[in-house]
Amino acid sequence: MKKIYLISILMAFTLWLSAQTFISEDFSAGAMPPAGWTIDAHATNWSADASANAGGAAPEAVFFYNPSFNGASRLISPEIDLTGYASVKLMFKHFLDDYEGAGYVLGIATRSGGGAWTDAWTVSPTGDIGPEEKVLEIATADVGASDFQFCIYFNGNSYNLDYWYIDDIMLFLPYGTDAGMAQITTPTYVGGAVPVTGVIRNLGTNTITSVDISWKVSEDMTYTSTFTGLSLDFGESTTFSCNDLFHFPIGGYTLEVWVSAVNGGTDDNPGNNLKSKPVNVYSHSIYRKPAFEEFTSSTCGPCASFNTSFNPWTVEHADEITLVKYQMDWPGNGDPYYTEEGGERRMYYGVSYVPWPQCNGAYVDYSIGAVQAAFNEAIQQPGIAKIAASHTLSGTEITVNANILPFADFNDFRAHIIVIENTTTGNVSSNGETEFHHVMMKMMPGANGTTLNMMDRESVVLTETFDLVNTNIEEFDDLSVVVLFQDNNTKEIFQSEYSLEDGAYSVNAELSSLTYDGTPVPGFNPNMLEYEIELPEGTTEVPLVEGISLDPSVTVVVVPAWELPGTTVVDVFSEDLAHRFTYQIHFSVEVGVGEPGNVPVINLYPNPAKNTLNVTGAKGSDMKIFSLTGQMLMNINEFNEQSIDISTLKNGVYTVQFVLEDNTLVNKKITVVK
Repeated sequence: MKKIYLISILMAFTLWLSAQTFISEDFSAGAMPPAGWTIDAHATNWSADASANAGGAAPEAVFFYNPSFNGASRLISPEIDLTGYASVKLMFKHFLDDYEGAGYVLGIATRSGGGAWTDAWTVSPTGDIGPEEKVLEIATADVGASDFQFCIYFNGNSYNLDYWYIDDIMLFLPYGTDAGMAQITTPTYVGGAVPVTGVIRNLGTNTITSVDISWKVSEDMTYTSTFTGLSLDFGESTTFSCNDLFHFPIGGYTLEVWVSAVNGGTDDNPGNNLKSKPVNVYSHSIYRKPAFEEFTSSTCGPCASFNTSFNPWTVEHADEITLVKYQMDWPGNGDPYYTEEGGERRMYYGVSYVPWPQCNGAYVDYSIGAVQAAFNEAIQQPGIAKIAASHTLSGTEITVNANILPFADFNDFRAHIIVIENTTTGNVSSNGETEFHHVMMKMMPGANGTTLNMMDRESVVLTETFDLVNTNIEEFDDLSVVVLFQDNNTKEIFQSEYSLEDGAYSVNAELSSLTYDGTPVPGFNPNMLEYEIELPEGTTEVPLVEGISLDPSVTVVVVPAWELPGTTVVDVFSEDLAHRFTYQIHFSVEVGVGEPGNVPVINLYPNPAKNTLNVTGAKGSDMKIFSLTGQMLMNINEFNEQSIDISTLKNGVYTVQFVLEDNTLVNKKITVVK
């Protein structure tokens, strides 16, 4: 026993000598420079910003062109003792937002003893770079010194770039076998069965020829796929798509994906094998109206040139998009209609020049071809939220009511209510434009909008009032209002809509008919919300339910039962999205009469369930609820209640087992969706 223990210590010590991390910096402290780091010149051009453009997580390091200079600026690491080493690895994420495409160099350099810098990697940009993750081998003469340092530097005319974003810097000595889970690429919001996909990277010295990728959702079973025929050397990566599909009921889940084997064996560094991300199965989708935002100025010559094609394009697509323009305070004296809220919006997006168009929160090159391409891509994305908004104007005071209906769970989203003037001429300046369109006048309640944490199919009603007397509005009868629904972290806009002036929305949320597989539900009454339907013996497919309303403005969302027996839910929302009827059809399956082994019909509803589960046909039985991994979560002896509290159960699929008085076992499945 002692010999085994000693051998284990020696193996661990040997592994520690051959693999370790010297520096790991993700700028999470939000300080610039980070603790222990220094900047040798032009420190005001560096910052730690709440953005994630390099591909990591906010915050990240940012090098900005302003104030412009011609020379070098270095972000310098602390001193590191590399005695006895001949080479080390450096890994970092970065994204370059280029401007001129020439006139400067980006690089990594090393030094020891505070001496001269030696380049280890350089690039002379000719355009944008990344976002990408770089993995470099550092083998300069400085490696091996007890006072080794490296720097990330810019050299040249800073005016020739816009931003350089940097994150997740790591200086390390690699393990032998090390497959790192670099990214899960399965979408955050899905509408059905999708593959589990991602990227793995070889961070070890040994070539990777095969890898096992495993995944699971919450306490559900583990799925594993094996990928062979690989040939990944250090720093190389590959994408993967697992064999088993992510297919779960409507709701929110945590997807965990990890490397479970490498080259048929274990990974020397399990610390980077696992990643997780939230995945939401949405309940409904509609058209997502693309939101275009343009940062512009009446003193910007290129803006005038771009708008000669962009303005007619927006008119042509007026019914398909929303449009907001923010007038900026540069170049020169800038636009007279600049507002601080527009400036905050500019900082949120990292806008560094004008014209700067955005589509659904993502930058678009200022050419009409790029705009059309962005529009074509945007209209392919599902709209998983709906907006109904109206506004009234009393003198100079505007009141906006905006109702938002989500079709999934959304956390840290923002609702932006934006008052615009359709045409202005009072801000004509030096670029030749004689009028301006959809100019932002007020963001309500401010540039940061209203924070929303929303549950699937639970609408939110927002009301904002503001006196516009001190704004630059020229004609109060020429106002419009745009409502944006935006992910505050990714900046993606999930839905946009114009408000209706003095709009009156219908509050009707009734169905006129309800069918299953084309058959009318017996005894349907618009005000009767629950129905019991017994399907023929042997039925295994959940019927297709359709709800129809005489009012075409209603929104009908059908959430089908996951299995039989089960409950299909039909949510009906009025045009104003604030009124709701919920119909439920409880499906059971006929059981043969007089057959050997015949057992009582036990029904569980609703299914999917939320906090309460109703049970019929199980009186006097023992009832147990198990996770799909076999863990018993609830145990009720001699069950006599009609319903039980399941609020402690997380989202997922569970087995409900009944032990009848004659010891017969009956197993049912339920889905819990909160």
